[in-house]
Amino acid sequence: MMQDIRRISTKPTAEDRDWFPDIAGHGNWREVLLDAWADHRDESFIRQYLSPALIRKWRFFVLGDAADQPHCEVASIHNERGYEKIRAALAHNYDVGANRPDIQVVDVDLLGDRHLRLQHKVKQGILL
Repeated sequence: MMQDIRRISTKPTAEDRDWFPDIAGHGNWREVLLDAWADHRDESFIRQYLSPALIRKWRFFVLGDAADQPHCEVASIHNERGYEKIRAALAHNYDVGANRPDIQVVDVDLLGDRHLRLQHKVKQGILL
């Protein structure tokens, strides 16, 4: 992705100008990279800078894997309609908060036997 940001900054295509108007043709690719590294975490960096050219080059796609379905399906491919979905799905994998279990304290007995009751909230059908 760093090499692609350099390419977009120095030799942008028309597609790059549409997707990245702030950095396309900027010229100073080092400054663009330093700003990107300073302003974005892993998942937001992917959401912001993963280009359609790289998605096509690496032939990315999104698999839909519903728990109630017997088979996986290809939900998005590397085409005009799939770029945003692919970026979002890949970025979601790097989102620290999205992959942590949601466990909350729902009841505490501080005066009695000091019983602590926890509850896990299932997200997207994924159990602990």
